[in-house]
Amino acid sequence: MTASVRAYLGDDVIDALRRPVLDEARGLPAKVYTDEQFLVMENASLFPSTWTGVAFASDVPATGDAMPFEFCGVPLVLVRDQQGEVRVFQNVCRHRATIVVQEPVRGQSTLKCPYHGWVYGLDGALKATPFWDGTADAQQLPVDASCNGLVSVRSGVWNHVVFVNLDGNAAPLLEYLAPMDAELAHLDIAELEVGHREEWTFAANWKLVMENWEVYHHVWVHEGVFDRMSDEVDTRTGEPYTEMAAEGSALFLRYKARRPKSPPKVVGDVLPPVRQLAERATPHSTANAILPNTTVTITDYGFAPAIYLPEAPGQTLARMAWYFAPGATEPRYRAHVDQILDRWLGPTRRYADRGGIRPQDHHCMELQQRARNSPVANDVKFSTTWEANVRYFQDWVIRQMGCDA
Repeated sequence: MTASVRAYLGDDVIDALRRPVLDEARGLPAKVYTDEQFLVMENASLFPSTWTGVAFASDVPATGDAMPFEFCGVPLVLVRDQQGEVRVFQNVCRHRATIVVQEPVRGQSTLKCPYHGWVYGLDGALKATPFWDGTADAQQLPVDASCNGLVSVRSGVWNHVVFVNLDGNAAPLLEYLAPMDAELAHLDIAELEVGHREEWTFAANWKLVMENWEVYHHVWVHEGVFDRMSDEVDTRTGEPYTEMAAEGSALFLRYKARRPKSPPKVVGDVLPPVRQLAERATPHSTANAILPNTTVTITDYGFAPAIYLPEAPGQTLARMAWYFAPGATEPRYRAHVDQILDRWLGPTRRYADRGGIRPQDHHCMELQQRARNSPVANDVKFSTTWEANVRYFQDWVIRQMGCDA
């Protein structure tokens, strides 16, 4: 795959992306956002080799719950097993390769193939092959259950997000997530409870989400939320009040201590805060990304991860969740929860209304996607002041696909 990615891009493009002076560098060409071939390459060499966010543990809240989905074109199923653990399997019967779970189900004790009735346990083990040899329990010519269970997919749950590693060769999950895990380790995110879920598709390439990890756009994109450039940068020195940093598989937006503070007006009773497990010497980041496709927003009162799954070169599925401290869903906190959701999703919760941070961002990404039909989009530039994370992500992608040097 190394040769094909390098051949696809060309040495001149790769060299321009990696120029030492960021202002002189140039971004990836428009075709990596519009071309079906590049998405095929990503599905073959980028996503399978990483730990990629695909779902939330709350998708299967109780034992026996299962949810089918596709990732990189592969049919998978998310299952909560008898021990309460979340597991991922190839959603394919071992008999004649039929989809086993066709739609989300709740409280199942087993999973049954709809074609010939083969039965699997919640641990994926093959339990029954009725009438395989003409007898009800198939004991005359039994199928070897030890090697014919549902095929397990390497997976793990971190702070409510389910990650998978399709090729099975990535570093252990916590090692892969080490920079982000260290950033948030002082907070008890695990005890938080889901308060709201939202999904929508938007007409832009998934990479444009990760390239949004800067604050330069705030004033122009998020009118009514971020209204003054003086809140983002010391206009005398040109130094931003946000540190935009990258490490390993993580992107961070960390507010600096001297950033001007304007506490938001709180409507209704104040939510119980996210519990701290330890003191932290410096402020933690509030907006983060786990590469390749998961964003991680944390505030004093909640945790809002989002997963971005490519459906086509110009279409992305956004799977979003908001988690709050235990008890935060009580009626007396409803007004404050609504205020938080209004900020992120807009008062109507409708993507088309552009009333919150997420629809505003995604709409701007749609504008970028449309612009990539022009050859002008082959001349993308970076600001040294604001956009080191953007170049970092683009270079990370092609390195992960084999272009190390």
